[in-house]
Amino acid sequence: MPALNSLDVKKNFEYADKMLLLVSRTFALNINRLSGNLRKSILLAYLYLRIADTVEDDAKLSVEEKLKLLGLFSSIFKPKADAQKATAEFVQALPNSFQNSEDPNYDLCLNAEKVVPLLWTFDADYVQPISETVVEMCEGMADSIQQMGTSLERGWFTLSTMSDLLRYCYYVAGIVGKLLTKLFAAKNSAINETRLQKLKMLDVSFGLALQLVNIIKDVREDSERKVCFVPEMICHCHGFENSPAMFAENADKKARASVMKELVAEAWRHLDDAIEYTITIPRRNPQIRLFCLWPLFMAAKNLSIMGDCSLLFDEERKLKITRDDVKQIVKSTSLHFYSNSWIRKNFEMLRNGK
Repeated sequence: MPALNSLDVKKNFEYADKMLLLVSRTFALNINRLSGNLRKSILLAYLYLRIADTVEDDAKLSVEEKLKLLGLFSSIFKPKADAQKATAEFVQALPNSFQNSEDPNYDLCLNAEKVVPLLWTFDADYVQPISETVVEMCEGMADSIQQMGTSLERGWFTLSTMSDLLRYCYYVAGIVGKLLTKLFAAKNSAINETRLQKLKMLDVSFGLALQLVNIIKDVREDSERKVCFVPEMICHCHGFENSPAMFAENADKKARASVMKELVAEAWRHLDDAIEYTITIPRRNPQIRLFCLWPLFMAAKNLSIMGDCSLLFDEERKLKITRDDVKQIVKSTSLHFYSNSWIRKNFEMLRNGK
């Protein structure tokens, strides 16, 4: 990738900053709590993964088109690739529907040639883990797309077991936890080898926890596009023939709430690990601690307000935390980020619905 001049770097990072605010308010809050090369590298990583996610989620693209675009995007980040040429090929292959839309996610894809070259303004400690993560995520997404395409031909996309669900979550979020550990540790003398090894033991759960919470709170909305990530195995245990049966008008409300409680319990288990991950971050790294604490406490609050899970299927009510909840989480964690005992205590209070 040819080197950018300082003016182009400045302009392109300004575009990246603008797009972050447009495509994700939640992650913008976290990322903008960081500074320096750590902030910039995580910003770029997020935007690259957002591009891949936009392709995967596009309802108008066929399976073949998605696979082609993900392959082209992935090729940009592979060793010895001509990144400039590969990026241009990816942009040229994007459908006209992207160009005729006001969706900022599509704008980001169309302007990949602005954000991709910025990666090579960093050294290998940042370039290598980000590149490897983009490639791995694109490959995992490709597998899911093929599986989803085959399933939807039969009516619904479903998963059989908890292992299948966690594998899906790994490729869309778990590997992000691994990436964060590598970026947190880059150029960071406060994270010694002992801490690094503990972080590596827990980092996948950081991503899995957040993804599982999203799946739980979006279960009804996903069903509208005939997608259900709740494992069939759990549904069978509570009397349902399959996972789509949960969404039938005459479905047993107590039984489907019991199904979701099992998924909530799995999310709490990963949140436990994610909290331990966060308090393993040295107190000398307050920005990183807060970067982790904010989404984890928001996820825990989301689970807390779900209660007995009976309202998750209610079309009239969307269970989610309020802006005041977010403000309170940001304020309280900013005051107490250094206290491991406070973090554990308040996390446990959320688990208990307080």
